[in-house]
Amino acid sequence: MKDEPDIIKILREEEKLGKLRKQSFSNELDIIQKNKEDFEEKSGEVINILKEPLTNIETEKKDETFRWIFDNYAYAITIADEKKRIIYWNKCAEDLFLMNESDLTNKDVSTFYPQEEWKKIRKEHISKKGIKFKMETKMIKKTGEIFDVEVSFYLLKGAGGKTVGSIGIIKDISKHKITKKKRNESDTMFRDIFEATSDLLLYLEKGVISNVNKATLEFSGFLKKDIVGKKFSDLIKIFPKDDLYKHNEAIESASKGVKLSDYESDLKSNDGHIYKFLFSVDYINDAKEIKGVLLRGKDITQRQRAWDELVKLEEKYRVLAETSADGVVTIDPLGRLTYVNPSFEKLCGRRKSQILATLFREYISDESIYFFQQITIDARKENEKIENIELELSHVDGNIVPIEINVAPYNKNNEFAGLVCTIRDITERRKVENELKKSERLKTEFMNIVAHELKSPVTPIKGYLDLIISDKKASEQTKSWAKVSLRNAERLLKLVNDILDVSRLDTDTMRFDMEKLDVIQILNEISEDMRPAIESKKLKLITNIPKDLPNIIGDKYRLSQVFKNLFTNAIKFTDNGSITVEAEKKKDSILIAFKDTGIGISKDELKKIFNKFYQAYTGDDRKNEGTGLGLYICKEIVQKHNGEIWVESEIGKSSQFYLKLPYLHKMVVNLNNSQNTG
Repeated sequence: MKDEPDIIKILREEEKLGKLRKQSFSNELDIIQKNKEDFEEKSGEVINILKEPLTNIETEKKDETFRWIFDNYAYAITIADEKKRIIYWNKCAEDLFLMNESDLTNKDVSTFYPQEEWKKIRKEHISKKGIKFKMETKMIKKTGEIFDVEVSFYLLKGAGGKTVGSIGIIKDISKHKITKKKRNESDTMFRDIFEATSDLLLYLEKGVISNVNKATLEFSGFLKKDIVGKKFSDLIKIFPKDDLYKHNEAIESASKGVKLSDYESDLKSNDGHIYKFLFSVDYINDAKEIKGVLLRGKDITQRQRAWDELVKLEEKYRVLAETSADGVVTIDPLGRLTYVNPSFEKLCGRRKSQILATLFREYISDESIYFFQQITIDARKENEKIENIELELSHVDGNIVPIEINVAPYNKNNEFAGLVCTIRDITERRKVENELKKSERLKTEFMNIVAHELKSPVTPIKGYLDLIISDKKASEQTKSWAKVSLRNAERLLKLVNDILDVSRLDTDTMRFDMEKLDVIQILNEISEDMRPAIESKKLKLITNIPKDLPNIIGDKYRLSQVFKNLFTNAIKFTDNGSITVEAEKKKDSILIAFKDTGIGISKDELKKIFNKFYQAYTGDDRKNEGTGLGLYICKEIVQKHNGEIWVESEIGKSSQFYLKLPYLHKMVVNLNNSQNTG
């Protein structure tokens, strides 16, 4: 417990001097009690506690009571002498300033305040002429932290009205000021939101409009003074009379703390147009009572129009779905059917009531279930439409119906909501396709038979013609006739071989003897073989073949057939200029090009040039002969080698045929060599 305050000693000294009558520490309480009406406003709870008459309490009891109140008071209390030195304080003061007894004893009151704040306090004190006063200011803790306080001052008077000290009651209002600042900022923010929102907002208190936002004023054409203070029923200019009951009912319910469902109402703007609004009414309350009602109106005119259009559009598509010859179904994320049209009912032989809410997988064959599940996963994952998928549908009578299905995902609120499927019965198409396959097979077989039958007599004819040409006894005229016959026999034999190759390719019976090949050697050999034919047309042969090309895996005879065919075509359609063969190593492949300076190929023909039996020009006056099978055979052979072939051309200038063939990596070659060695 602190020592007896110095002010008691001072009071006792004055008593000795005859200036004061003898009194104990409780005399301070007596002084306060005598002036308690003046002190009550500032000292608050202290006086409330002291209102109990203490006149009958013994002096020691008074001292004890006063000390207990003083030390346990919720606010910091300090007592200073006439020189403004701290002579007594309570526990709350120590906690507030983070000081102990040695810090507070005889501390000058002015050091608790920033300099400017102390000047204001002194000015206030002088202006009050010593009377009690209260003010907000700032004080300093031991740590140097400056904080906001509310200070109540009261001067202690002795005999003759002389000031013998002062009491200060200090309340920390830092948190209060922060809270107040945040509340003000929050109020400002909400006022800004209230004004800035595009919805119509009207705030009512006890049935009277107390505030409206800018959007309401702009829509109605009213000034704020024309609306504020009016009853809601006075606004019939913008709120149709027929709908007033909706608003009044919602406002009245909200005033009683009951929120009704949102409702729609038409409003008339200041330009005379009618708009559709969605209204909601909320009550604003504090902890004790409802303070007011907020009426919010959201313009849904465009949304309503869009909804009306959507309804019309949905009706249109519903009619299309219902009348479609193809089956149309929707499937939810769990695979259940949520809509089926009449065509689908017919396809599976069941009624809609039997189908809805069942799994789609129940209506497809066992062989199709896994495939359809995979399609569903892909469509959902990629969020893309998947088309022309062939499945099998199980009819109620047990028959299997071949179908073609298109699947498209649809979303709601950016989440997968299911699939929309169109289903087509392809039974008739399957029959046609089977007939076509049968026809194609018969045609291939016929071509195969005819080719073999033609090849049998042509081979000996060609042999005898060779004998006639080499016979020294034959006349020149006979040899000339034999050469013409031999040339046509060779043409016929080439045609027969092409037909046989096509037949083998179509039936996948062409034999390929795959081996490691030196593409440089093959290209050089073919180029030399074709040189006489090229030079006979007075064309220039250009070769650009690097010496470090990697090996490839392929059939030497078939690849040579491709290269010769491309050379032959280039010679056939080039009358001036040159023919070039080039090769270049690319990533994982060798690019080979056959270029000419011939007549070129039109853009339309470029798309068909590799088709079976296609010829660029088929008129009676065409100069070049051919069956239209050569490039088709080239394409098929290249593809069997996991390669690609394409053409680029400019009509009247040139054509370039490109081949891309995969090459062997060193690792693969070494592996193959080690296997062969082993």
